[in-house]
Amino acid sequence: MTTIPATIRERIDLPAPASAKASKTPDAGINLQDIVAILKRRLIMIMTLFFFFSILFVGLWIVGYRWFPLYGAESFIECVSNKPKPPDALSDQDSGRLEYERFILTQAEYVKSPDVLLQALRTPEIQQTKWYVDTPDSERVLAFMDLVKAAPQRNTQLLVVSCNTRSENDPHVIVNKVVELYLQRVKEFSADPYRDERESREQEREDIESQIVDKQRQLADVQRRLPPGVASGVGNSVGAEYEQQNVVVTQYELMLRELEGLYALYTSPSGPALTPEDSQLVELDPKVATLSNQLFSINQQIEVYDATLGTKNRTIRVLKKTREVVERQLEEARQRRLAEILAYKREQVSSALANVRHALSLAQEDLADKRAMLADMDAVMSEYQLLEEELYLLKQRRELLVTAIQDRDRVVREQSAVQIELRQQAIKPLQRAFPQLFLLPGAVVLAGIFSLGIVLLIEFVDTSLRTPADVVRHLSIPLLGVVPDADDEEVDIKNLELAMLEAPKSMFAESFRQIRTNLQFAAPAERERSILVTSPRPEDGKTTVATNLAISLAQSGKKVLIVDANFRRPAYHRIFEVDPSRGLSNLLIGDARFEDLVTKTKVPNLDIVVSGPLPPNPAEMLGSQQMADFIAQVSHQYDHVILGTSPVLVASDACALATRVDGVILVCRAKVNSRGIGGRACSLLTRVGGHLFGGVLNAAQVSRGGYFREQLRTYYDYNAEDDEQIMRAALPSAGKSDTGGDGPAGA
Repeated sequence: MTTIPATIRERIDLPAPASAKASKTPDAGINLQDIVAILKRRLIMIMTLFFFFSILFVGLWIVGYRWFPLYGAESFIECVSNKPKPPDALSDQDSGRLEYERFILTQAEYVKSPDVLLQALRTPEIQQTKWYVDTPDSERVLAFMDLVKAAPQRNTQLLVVSCNTRSENDPHVIVNKVVELYLQRVKEFSADPYRDERESREQEREDIESQIVDKQRQLADVQRRLPPGVASGVGNSVGAEYEQQNVVVTQYELMLRELEGLYALYTSPSGPALTPEDSQLVELDPKVATLSNQLFSINQQIEVYDATLGTKNRTIRVLKKTREVVERQLEEARQRRLAEILAYKREQVSSALANVRHALSLAQEDLADKRAMLADMDAVMSEYQLLEEELYLLKQRRELLVTAIQDRDRVVREQSAVQIELRQQAIKPLQRAFPQLFLLPGAVVLAGIFSLGIVLLIEFVDTSLRTPADVVRHLSIPLLGVVPDADDEEVDIKNLELAMLEAPKSMFAESFRQIRTNLQFAAPAERERSILVTSPRPEDGKTTVATNLAISLAQSGKKVLIVDANFRRPAYHRIFEVDPSRGLSNLLIGDARFEDLVTKTKVPNLDIVVSGPLPPNPAEMLGSQQMADFIAQVSHQYDHVILGTSPVLVASDACALATRVDGVILVCRAKVNSRGIGGRACSLLTRVGGHLFGGVLNAAQVSRGGYFREQLRTYYDYNAEDDEQIMRAALPSAGKSDTGGDGPAGA
């Protein structure tokens, strides 16, 4: 026995069927194979429904054929429209087609108009028909309006008038009489209304001609008020002059702002800043230049005398006093010259400012005049454009009226608004119109469609997990096995939890051997030591699966421990007849050791630990470190540890244990657990980090085309033959020879 810790888990999934590999997401669409399986499973229902609907539809056909036959007659009328188009109608192909469709539909309404039908009802020919005699007086008018049909023949110019009656002598009489009265009504139409309409259109055209002349005169008057070239779109000199004058005003305004700034600078009390040009003009003044040269000469003499005579010499003192006088005179000369320059500039700026203000005033007056001229021209131009548009519309209306007058002239010449000709009268029916023989195959086909549709609808509406494919497709987990419904078993099993012991040769027990085999391929042996068996809801069969799986593993030579971790509804002590007073809860609180709690069962290699006293906090105890240590301890001592707990969607116990074991087996009950319930259970287990070895579909019922239909029969037939051979082998040789057997060699 390996010593690898059971807490190390490799997640090796059982290979899923091909259908699961093709479906990467839950609730994938069904394929053709699934539909075939559904049809096989529901074949009896399909045949029953097919037989029922076939009898129903055929019976309805026979009833209609025997007691409610219909005979039909048709008459064809060719309709050609000469009705002129209205003045504002379009002349394209689509417009013409729509116009003709409206025309022929109008003629169909004329056929069914009360005037025609009521007049037909008063004729002796219709009053002598069987339909007229059998129809009550109070219902005759409305029934006759529903009886007669008139509709255009598609892609032709024919109008079809028809009716269906239960007597073969009536329909052609009724149709021919209605068509006759309709044709008489059409002949009463004349072209007089179109003559009146033509005169009205002509008068309107003359009025429009007078309006066109007035508009043209008004347009010429307005055009004379516009500048040359404006009306024709060649140019607009007023607008160009306005734009130019606007630019001039803008320039003058900019110059004015600049001059006002200079004037404010030269007239400020602090005076303007001295520019290099001003300094140069001051120095170029003759008097300033003379004094500057004199000051330069005195400074040179002082420097010479300082070097030869010393600083206290009388001559040096005289030169320094002279220098002070010259410096003072030079400064006065500079200030005087600078004042003259600034006065000159102020005069220039003041003069320029006055000139720019005057020019700006003149430019603004000119701009105002041009703006007024432009506004007047815009008003005149708007009036001109409006007159042009009105004139264009009047000319368009005149052209439409001319076309309308020409169309009405043509109608007046032909003396007819429509051309209606009878192409074929209705004849006496040669066969029934309804029901016909070709409806019988259609009724059978319809019965098949109804049957298949109802069966597929039942399948699609039912969202429960019914087949192994549902577990793989909708839960996205591998399928470990399928347990048949005990009611379908041929062997009477009183205690399902111990079926592996009481009925080892039953199909029920064989299904757990299949689960055991598949479980061995779910992961390496050292990675499936501790296994949690749970289900989405109560009564799904998790206890039955856990006990029989444990017995099956023990019978295969494995040392197995089954632990009742269901602190809410324990059941294993009752199944294995063990004292429930002390168990797992005592161990988790430190009240006992494992060796004191484990009990051997009557199954070799199978031990059990019951739940013990029920604690008030089951989830906390199952998720504790003591539980993890217990699982690690027993996983070293046993090949497999099977733990049963409460349902996933009822309590959180299973989620708490899922992270402590190597893997989880989820038991789903067929036709009880829905896809959503199974999906939520898988989601809860995987969300906490639990590893799902796979699912087991419990209580799968036998149905035609179902999972166990052929397997059950084949399994028991095969086992019966095997038992018979064993019994023959146990008989004496003499007995065998008497019965013609093959002896020991044959067995």
